[in-house]
Amino acid sequence: MARFKQLIQERLKHKLSDTELEIIPTGFQQIGDKAILTLSPELIEYTNDIAREILDLFNNVKGVYLKTGAVSGEFRTPQIEFILGENKPVIIHREHGILYKFDITKIMFAKGNINERLRISKLVQSDEIIFDLFAGIGYFSLLLGKTGKPKKIYAFELNPIAKFYLEENIKLNEINKDREIICPVLGDSKVEALKIPEKANRVIMGILPAPKEHIDTVFRIIDKEAMVHYEGLLKQNETPDDLFSDFEETNRIYNRKVELIKTNYVKSYGPKVYHVTLDLLIT
Repeated sequence: MARFKQLIQERLKHKLSDTELEIIPTGFQQIGDKAILTLSPELIEYTNDIAREILDLFNNVKGVYLKTGAVSGEFRTPQIEFILGENKPVIIHREHGILYKFDITKIMFAKGNINERLRISKLVQSDEIIFDLFAGIGYFSLLLGKTGKPKKIYAFELNPIAKFYLEENIKLNEINKDREIICPVLGDSKVEALKIPEKANRVIMGILPAPKEHIDTVFRIIDKEAMVHYEGLLKQNETPDDLFSDFEETNRIYNRKVELIKTNYVKSYGPKVYHVTLDLLIT
């Protein structure tokens, strides 16, 4: 992938101007056997040419799709369209030994969070009760359920399509084969989590921007002691305390002890903006 830009430049040098060659992307996102290409507006007319070269250069890519906009709507639907090759958007993507099946035209998948999913899975203790408030297709829950030894993971998801693939992925990875480890719940976690009689030892708040409106729910569902993983965005001139203050503000009602144990910088999100996770201990 490091040489992608140079390879495309060489192959299309007789078709594109020097200016157009310079703005060819340095790579593409590959999920399963599909490539998702992001192009500058000036290169859109050459989409088919670039897609054809990708299929020719990369044997493990069977189809090419173009990103046409940002994720949108309540269900964060990706804006992509098919270009060339095999038009089969339901793929199986492997990560850390976990299989994720989903439709790339309907479900967003953030490959940049790969290390964060692994990091949190290694923190889980035996017999924990975990509430995954934004489970999606099982981004965190599948790895936690497969590699850890939690007592139960309540995986809440508002999008019925994502919940369908979550259930498919639980079967695909044989996680609930012997007992129900992951319990998928359709609906808004602000409502559904309050219906669970058990209390959480760990809460995962894996969605951006920071889900501040769910913090009150967290205080109501946790046990006497719980770890909370709170994701958010920080600008270069901001500190973790700017996110931590969200919890301190709500805690005025509950008067619990809230400690910031660790700030993990997940990835760059944009110019001078960082995706971070706060590990919080509430006792």
